[in-house]
Amino acid sequence: MLRSILRSVVGYVAACLAAGAAQVLFVVEPGGMFATRDAVAAAALLIAMSATQAFTFALPFAIIAIGITAVLGLRGWLTYVAAGVAIAVCGYWTVLAGDGGPALRDDVALRAFAVSGAVAGLVYWLVAGRRAITRSA
Repeated sequence: MLRSILRSVVGYVAACLAAGAAQVLFVVEPGGMFATRDAVAAAALLIAMSATQAFTFALPFAIIAIGITAVLGLRGWLTYVAAGVAIAVCGYWTVLAGDGGPALRDDVALRAFAVSGAVAGLVYWLVAGRRAITRSA
């Protein structure tokens, strides 16, 4: 049980880092990201900042999603991808409802959130979801 919880925590952190990287790839050109040491450091900082935002916003929703998948015995990759997209779209709506600004009112921002959620869900599934605890019959 402890091993499974640890796997879930590691999976969640990896998913948040992947979501942060996906978000950054929507605003930073991949070729320019590795052009110089300063560019790599700046991209790493952006990824860390984006991952931190994803971590703090998504945590309660992720706990609920992980609990539901455990109770229902769902371990398919599509389940985790759908949950990641749903959580990310909720994050987009939350930012938009606040003072999101005109840049977020465009469909590219919505796609960036949805893609980052899908990436996060897939990474979580790869790290922890495939071997998640399922209820005993």
